[in-house]
Amino acid sequence: MKKNLPRTWEEDGYTVSRTTAWSAPGCHEGCGVLCYVKDGKLVKVEGDPEHPFNEGRLCPRCIAAPDIVNHPDRLKAPMRRDPSKRGDPDAWVEISWDEAFDLWEREFKRIAAQYGAESLQAVVGTGRDIMWESQRLLYSMNSPNVVSYSTGLACWMPRMVAYLLTMGCYCMADCSQLFEDRWDHEGYKVPEVIIVWGNNCVQSSSDGFYGDWIVQCVKRGSKMIVIDPRLTWMAARAEIWLQPRPAVDSAIAIAMLKTIIDEGLYNHRFVDEWCVGLEEVRQHFEQYDVDQLAETAWVDPGKLKAAARMYAAGNNSAIQLGLALDMQRHGVSCVHAIIIMMAICDNIDVPGGNILTPNPGDVNFFGWGWDMLPEEQQKKLVGYNEYPMIRMGMRLDQSDLALVQAETEDPYPFRGAFYMGCNPLTSMSNDGLERVYKVLQKMEFNVVLDYCMTPTAQTLGDLLLPITMFPEREGMRSFYVNLGALWPIEGLQRTGDVKSDQEIIVEMGRRFNKEIFPWENEKDMFSAMLEPSGMSFEELREQIWWYPDDVCYRRYELGRLRADGRVGFPTPTGRIELYSFIAESIGSPALPYYDEPFESPVSTPEMYQDYPVIVMTGTRNIQYFHSEHRQIPKLREIQPDPLVEVNDQWAREKGISAGDWLWIENVRGRVRHRAKPTPALRFGMANLNSGWWFPETDPHKDPMYGCWDVNSNLIIEAGHQGPTGFGADVKALLCRIYPCKEGELKNG
Repeated sequence: MKKNLPRTWEEDGYTVSRTTAWSAPGCHEGCGVLCYVKDGKLVKVEGDPEHPFNEGRLCPRCIAAPDIVNHPDRLKAPMRRDPSKRGDPDAWVEISWDEAFDLWEREFKRIAAQYGAESLQAVVGTGRDIMWESQRLLYSMNSPNVVSYSTGLACWMPRMVAYLLTMGCYCMADCSQLFEDRWDHEGYKVPEVIIVWGNNCVQSSSDGFYGDWIVQCVKRGSKMIVIDPRLTWMAARAEIWLQPRPAVDSAIAIAMLKTIIDEGLYNHRFVDEWCVGLEEVRQHFEQYDVDQLAETAWVDPGKLKAAARMYAAGNNSAIQLGLALDMQRHGVSCVHAIIIMMAICDNIDVPGGNILTPNPGDVNFFGWGWDMLPEEQQKKLVGYNEYPMIRMGMRLDQSDLALVQAETEDPYPFRGAFYMGCNPLTSMSNDGLERVYKVLQKMEFNVVLDYCMTPTAQTLGDLLLPITMFPEREGMRSFYVNLGALWPIEGLQRTGDVKSDQEIIVEMGRRFNKEIFPWENEKDMFSAMLEPSGMSFEELREQIWWYPDDVCYRRYELGRLRADGRVGFPTPTGRIELYSFIAESIGSPALPYYDEPFESPVSTPEMYQDYPVIVMTGTRNIQYFHSEHRQIPKLREIQPDPLVEVNDQWAREKGISAGDWLWIENVRGRVRHRAKPTPALRFGMANLNSGWWFPETDPHKDPMYGCWDVNSNLIIEAGHQGPTGFGADVKALLCRIYPCKEGELKNG
């Protein structure tokens, strides 16, 4: 096993190092990789066949890492610019790191003294391993306002909220990933049935779940049910494929759950011993008719019932949930219904079911250091009073309310921000042109940390700090499954005068508050984070990767889930709360429900007459991570331009051919993409790319690099979040689609 594996060796003139890939360039995984260095440069990256996580498999982005690390346009030194010259590519002035740190400290302390510390924001993404450290940095500045200007925080948050409201802990499909010996682990069983719901995980591999694991399970005998509006690679291989219209998944979930309950297909013993509220669910569901719900979702009732029975009949069955469930206003309710289905069929924390993730090292993903923030500052978190779940573990600004507050400056303004692991003007900014761009321009000082110039950096940045890539830095991969260490690859020379996010965070944290940042360097900080595991960072490095050796199934029977050591789940009752008492206590829906999307053929029929195409967006592409990688030729060659998938029959009737530039227009605006006719979508539906910009654009002519011409955020409206504050109808936009006229290059 790993104890006998070398970390570094010489091979055919290369220095080869074994490490973990997480951090810039963006990724959600942490795969084991082998990095090949020659003459100080990274020349090749391969999957590490010995690493239990990915077992040697890699996506194109990681394989292209040398092209990204060595890219000629990579940022190589800190730069500043007068805020009055934002957008001017010639106004940047190279400075030293000491000058950069001094400037950041001086400006943020000035803003805090003038407007209050709460006027500072951290705009943070998830593609680098900085989510919790960046929050702590903001807390050292005495501000609670970690924000993502994505309406409804519609990425992972709705799923997490639903789990906290019902089970108190997060779970995912069991593909043996908790065990170092993987498929050979004693006691593991391959799922009999796997439902892949709202994600094409072989493309996205999101949230610490490597999509190829599903493929490996199917090879070992698992049967798939896929619920997706698109005929994906996985849907084409499913026993049952349900093809709903977008953002009506709660109708399907309730219909499947009601079928299981009405037909008595659930595990009565588990429900009696470990669940509470089934009778309330049963009574509440009397208002729903399964056939009507299926027809509302545009799904055949017979196929839906067959899927429910197939799932319930499996002795061990798993459900892998994805982003599409977050990107609907009632996503929390949808996931709530799915959790009830998992629970009553006794598929929680069993081999081949949905396992409870161990969160190795007990790293807090949200609010690390929150308890060191004064209570009066905690209460200034945007949404603290309006949406209690914001403060009950999420500890992020409610983004729609934050946008309104930034516009009105009531009860206080936002005047300074730092941006880490994100390019918000392309990836986060719903209502981007009219609203988010304007409020971010109101900031008196913006600090952007990135490895290349982006629309956000060019149009908003006043201080631009260049960061390292994963082979150049110390770090730690800690997303649910295992722990993996990152370290500077042997023989690799850093490209320019760059620093890691964590080096920067520790330096600035110490400048603002040494009580919150008592560490001398980032390695000491990592060791502090690892204290619950009993390891130091140096010890983790020596192990290369670490899997907890005490992970087992049915931990709720052993007192392994609750802080008080009692058996049961970490909920007020100690049981899975099918009827959520937590939700009831904070005024949120305690039971799953179905409601139409904000705009749809049913809720806004007149709008549907004028805008007759239902458009999804947010679908992941395997060669890109959010807005990254558009400047890498090998990856850009796979898809050179933004695409809109349209039904092929619909395209023929409209005279549209593959590659035609099309306008996708709704009541909020329009963007243009190239046509991709396909039978994978229903007639009258389309799928729009997200995160697009054109790095090759001359910034003197357009400092937004074409973003305003193609970015799907321009046709998404903020302010229609779900009742918990989470979820938004990003995947159910009513639009009209028509060809661009010759010469039309810009909006309007």
